[in-house]
Amino acid sequence: MNISKALWAVGSLIGAQQAIKAARSFEANDLLGVIGLQRRRSAAQAILPAIGLISLGAVVGAGAALLIAPSTGSELRQRLSERLDKLTDKINEMQNHQPSASNAIHASPS
Repeated sequence: MNISKALWAVGSLIGAQQAIKAARSFEANDLLGVIGLQRRRSAAQAILPAIGLISLGAVVGAGAALLIAPSTGSELRQRLSERLDKLTDKINEMQNHQPSASNAIHASPS
């Protein structure tokens, strides 16, 4: 009889520990999902996708304007080549002005 009580107590303890683990991982979003609700999105979560779509539209529109603009193919290729060169130069300048992570580690005093 005492062995069965001891096993029952150990089993209850293990079950209680598992229940505590499950309760700790339970979040408010889980409870809201059970009843069919959700948290309100922040302003940034609502605005950032819209800004991304507007930016993408601007880039596509600029590309279309370049292609539709009245100029010869050689002039268009020349302008695109010059702009691409300027863009790569700016990117290279930005990379040269930023200290690399390895330089920052070696430069820090120990």
